[in-house]
This record gives sequence, structure tokens and C-alpha cells, in this order.
Amino acid sequence: MGVLKKLNVLYCHGLGSSINCRHATQLQTFFEKYKDIYFEKFLYKNPGSLDSVWSVNDWRKDVENRIDSNNDRWILMATSGACHAAMNVAKNRKEKIAGLFLMCPGSGLDMNFVNTIQPGALQYLMKKGSINYPASKNGYPALLTVECLEEFLNTDISKTSPKVIDIQCPVLTVHGIEDNIVPVENSKKLMQRMASTYKDFHRIPGVDHNFDLDEEVLKRLGQLMDVIRENESKKLKAKI
Repeated sequence: MGVLKKLNVLYCHGLGSSINCRHATQLQTFFEKYKDIYFEKFLYKNPGSLDSVWSVNDWRKDVENRIDSNNDRWILMATSGACHAAMNVAKNRKEKIAGLFLMCPGSGLDMNFVNTIQPGALQYLMKKGSINYPASKNGYPALLTVECLEEFLNTDISKTSPKVIDIQCPVLTVHGIEDNIVPVENSKKLMQRMASTYKDFHRIPGVDHNFDLDEEVLKRLGQLMDVIRENESKKLKAKI
């Protein structure tokens, strides 16, 4: 009889952040108690730079190259803009993705979200052609252009998919109710459209786009991992 030996988790940080962000460190601490989980904080080729224009699809290709480096299946966990890449990978590489955990996914936006960087940022971007995205604590700043942001918006899975988004793995999405960058309703609509039979959507009260993974979130994450573990064990047994 086959025995599931491990689950592989790849965490992808958002724009302006780094592998040392709060979500990465909190997830790492959470998974330390699990002996059957391999956890990796993923470093993109260009995590953010003022010398090289950022591209969300370069991030997607980086993630695809990492998961294709072995025959294992992966659970992708991502924050904000990185959810864009993670969801496209989950849709296009179904055979490689066992589950998704999305934190305040940057989906369903338009160019006006640039003004959340600072008031008047969009007008500045359209006039100058580029703008610097500020780094969070221990994060990387990023060089944004009109073209790279149009690419981000135009390849958003909520826009490129028909009514049903063909993501079939188990999905947990958490989103701050007070988020002033990505409206929480965007995540509600996103989850409603996903084809997955296991979809858990949690609105976190009293927090905005930047939040800690509290007890309720971690409880739901544990439930997601249990579902994935059961699914992967069934897949393994079916091959025998």
C-alpha cells in the first residue's frame, strides 16, 4: 500500500515584499509542527528592483520552473499580486497543483489601483511612463511601467477566464474586510467562479490589506491541509 510521505508548500510573496514578510514567517512557524510538510519561501529571479521592470508573468514562469524541477505536486500559497501568478499556474498546470491558499488576492482590479500607492500616482505614471512601487519592511521596491501594469490587468484570471474559472484543486482565500487596495468583494466573486469543489472564503474583520494570520485563519489553513492530504492519499492509492 502506498503511503503519502510529504506535502510540498511553496509560498510566493507579493509586490514590494520579500521572502521575510510576515506571511512567510508566520507560515513557516505554523508548518514547523508538521513532519510531513516541506515548506519553501520562494525567491523569484526578480523579486523587485528599480533597475529592471517588474513582470507578473515572469513571476509565473519562475514558479512554473520551480514546480517542474521535480515530479512532486505542490500547494501554492501567495499574497496579493503573487496570487495572480499562482492562480494562473493552478489553472494551467493542474497536474502539478494540489491546493491553493490565497491571501488578499490582487484580482479584479483596474488601473486606478495605482492610486493606492499614493494619491495622484496614476496621473504621474501616465505622464512619466513609470513609477517606483515602495518596499514594505524588509521588502523590495519595484519599477512599474504602464505596459507591465496593463500586462498584469490583462492576464488576470478573472478577466481571461469564461464565467467558470477552471481551478479544480482545494482553495482557501482570506481577505481583510477593510482592505483599501483590493476590495474584499473581488475575492468573493473570484471564489464563486472557481470550479473547485472545496472552496473556503474567510473575511477577516477589522483588518486591511496587511494582516497577520490569526487563530481563525490558521484553523482554516489546517482544515485545507487535511483536505489536501486526504485527496493526495487517494490519488496515490489509485495508482497502485
